[in-house]
Amino acid sequence: MKWMTHRALVLTTIFLFLCLTPVQAKQTQTNTQVQQMDELVVEGKAGAPGYTSTPAKTTIELDKIDFIGPTNSVLDAFKTLAIVDFRGASDLDPGVDSVYLNGFSSKRFVTAMDGVTLLKTGGRKSSNIIDWATLPSFLLESVEILPGPHWAFYDAKGIGGVINMKTRAPRYWQTRVPELTLTTGYSSYNTFSNTAVIQGGVDNFTYDLAFQNYMTDGYLRHSETHMNTGFARLGLLLPQDGYITISASLSDIDRNTAVNNPGTTESGATDWDSSYPEVAGSVFQPWQEPTWDSKSQTYRLAYAQSLGINRINVSAYYGEDIRDRDYWDWVNKKDHSLGTYYSTWRTKWWQHGAKVTDEIQWAGNQTTTVGFDLAQLYDVGVDDTKTERIRKKGAFAQHKWGIIPSVDVTLGLRYEDVNNWTSNWNGSRYWNAAYGRYVERQFDQLIPKSFTTWKMDRLASWLRDTSLSAGISKIWRAPDYHGDYNPQGRPAGIFLDPEHGIGYDLVFNRRLWHDINLKMGYAFYDIKDYIATNRTYAQNSGGDKGALRFSDYKINLEEVYRHATTLELGGHLTDELSFYLTWAWQRFSNQGDEPAGETELDQRAEHQVGGGLRYALNEKVTLMLDYTFQSDETTEDSNEISPGVWTFREVDIPAHSVVDLGVKYKCFEQVGWLRNGTLNLYVRNLMDESYYDTSGYPATDRTFGFSFSIKI
Repeated sequence: MKWMTHRALVLTTIFLFLCLTPVQAKQTQTNTQVQQMDELVVEGKAGAPGYTSTPAKTTIELDKIDFIGPTNSVLDAFKTLAIVDFRGASDLDPGVDSVYLNGFSSKRFVTAMDGVTLLKTGGRKSSNIIDWATLPSFLLESVEILPGPHWAFYDAKGIGGVINMKTRAPRYWQTRVPELTLTTGYSSYNTFSNTAVIQGGVDNFTYDLAFQNYMTDGYLRHSETHMNTGFARLGLLLPQDGYITISASLSDIDRNTAVNNPGTTESGATDWDSSYPEVAGSVFQPWQEPTWDSKSQTYRLAYAQSLGINRINVSAYYGEDIRDRDYWDWVNKKDHSLGTYYSTWRTKWWQHGAKVTDEIQWAGNQTTTVGFDLAQLYDVGVDDTKTERIRKKGAFAQHKWGIIPSVDVTLGLRYEDVNNWTSNWNGSRYWNAAYGRYVERQFDQLIPKSFTTWKMDRLASWLRDTSLSAGISKIWRAPDYHGDYNPQGRPAGIFLDPEHGIGYDLVFNRRLWHDINLKMGYAFYDIKDYIATNRTYAQNSGGDKGALRFSDYKINLEEVYRHATTLELGGHLTDELSFYLTWAWQRFSNQGDEPAGETELDQRAEHQVGGGLRYALNEKVTLMLDYTFQSDETTEDSNEISPGVWTFREVDIPAHSVVDLGVKYKCFEQVGWLRNGTLNLYVRNLMDESYYDTSGYPATDRTFGFSFSIKI
C-alpha cells in the first residue's frame, strides 16, 4: 500500500508545482463564459466537464457529467471528491449517514434541498439523519458544495460546510406531448436498477412523475437490499419568472443486515456459505435473519417570484420516517431450551419546517438576502406517542458587494434559537432521579459570518483569473440530535453545552490555462466544548451518583483544533481528454487532556485522493476512469440490537486504492420515437483491491455491469 500512498502524494506535488509556476493565461472558447465587470474579466465554467470551482463553492452539473455506471443515488455525483468521505457499508447501497464532509459527520454539516436543511432528530442505530436512497436524484439539476461555516443562509450545524441539492425548476413546455426517460441496468450480484421519469406540461401547468426500483443480492451474506421510490410534482408557472410547486416523495426500502460467515446455527453448529466472503464481528448469526427496513414520505411546497429587484422564495415541508429493526433471538440467552422469539423494534420520526428568503439585487452588483427558517422535529417518546424533541428557529441577513472593483465581500449574521427535550425515562423508571421525564434545554446565539475574495487580475497579466479568498466566521452548534442528548437512551444532554469557536478558510483559485482550473484551500478551525462520546471513561453512570448520573456519558472537550488542506484541479488537456484531481488532508487534535478526545477524533482518514479521466474517442464513444485513495484509519462500529442494548468495537481499516473503468456509447440520436439511446459498460474495483468498509467487513470486490437509457 505504501507505493500507492507515495504515488498519490507525488502526483499531488506535481500539480502543486504547476500552479505555482507563472503561466500566461490564454483566451479560449472551450467550456467558458466571459463576464465583463469593471474592466475585470472573470472566467466562469472552468474545470472538469460538469464541475465548476469558484472560491465560494464547487458546483456539479449533473447533466454534464459522464458517470461510470448508472446514477442510482445523488451520492454518485460527488463521493469521488476527496473532501467527501463515503463511509457506506457497501457501494451497492448509498446508505444512511454514509458521508463525512471535510471530516465531519451528518450532525456537523448541512445537507439541503433547494436551500432548505434536511433535518431529523436521528438516533437509533446510526445517526439516521439522511437516508441517501430516499432522495429523488432523477429530478436534481446540480449539487453545490460550500466549504466551512461561512454561510448565514444555512443551519448553524454546518461546521464542515454545506451540500445543497438543487432541483430542476418547472419550465414551459412547447408541446403537450410528455417526455419519457427510461433507464435500466444490471451488474454483479444480481443488481438491478430501473428508473422511469415522465415530464411535461399543459399551458402554465407542469408535472413530473418518477419511479425508481433498485435491488441487489449484496456482496456479503444476508445483505440483500430492495428500494422503491416514487415521486410526483405539480407546478404552476407565474409571471416574472415565478412558479409554485407541490411535490410528494415516497420510499419503501428493505435492507437486510450482514451476518457472520462462518456463523452458527440455532444448535450451535458451524454455518458456512462459501459463496460469500468471510465476515467476523457482526452481532448477528445467519439464523437470526436481521432486517433494517424503512418507509419514508416527504411533502414539499415551493414558491418563487421576482418582484422588481426582489426575488422571494418560500419553502415548506412535512415528512414521516419509519425504521424497523427485526430479527430472531433467544428468549433467554443463558437457557436456549426456552426457544426463540421474533424481536421487532420500530422507530418513527416526524419533521416539518419552512424557510422564507428575500433576495434583493441592488445596483452595482450588490445583493442582500434576508429571511428566516424554522423546524420542529419529533419522534416516538417514552409513552409511545409523538413527542417534540427539537425546535429550531433561525433568522439571517447576508450582504454581498464589491468594496472596490477587485474585492468582493460577503458579510452575514445568523441568529439561531434551539430547544431540545432530553428523555430521562428508561421505560419503567427515571434514569436520573433528580429530573423529570423530559428535561427541556434552550440555547441561542448570534453568529457572524464573512467571506472575502480578492481578484488579482490587475496585479499582473499572468495573474489573470486568479483570486485569493478568506472566510472568517463564528462556529456554534447546540446539541441538536438524538445521539447528543439521548445517546443509547441515557439523558446525557442535560449536562452538555453548545460547541463554539472560530473557523478560518483560505482559498486560492486560479485558471491555469485553457479551462484548467486550480483551487487550493487551507482551513483551521478552533472548536471549544466539542461534544464527544465518553462512555468508555465515564465515572458517573451508576445509580448511586445522584444528580450527577450520566453527567460524563457525553462530555464537552475543552478545545479541538482542525487543520486541513484541499486541492481541486481539472479541465481539458486536449479537446478530447479531460481530467479532475482532488486531494484532501486533515488532522483533528484535542488540546485538552480528556482520553475521549483521542478516540473521538482519530476515526477518520488523514489523506484522501480522487481523480478521473474522460476521453472522447469519437462522437459516439467516451472512455472513463475514476480513482480513489484513502489512507488508513481507525473507526468505531456501534450497533443497537434492541432498545438499550448496544455493542461497540474498534475497526482498523488499512489504506486502499480503487479504480473504476467505464465506456459510454451513444447508440443513436433518433430512431422513430426514440431519442438519445446510450449504453454504459463498466467495471468497478478494476484491480480487485481487497479492502474494508467502515464496519470492518470486506468491501465489494470487482463487479461488472451495464446500463441503457433512452428518451421518448
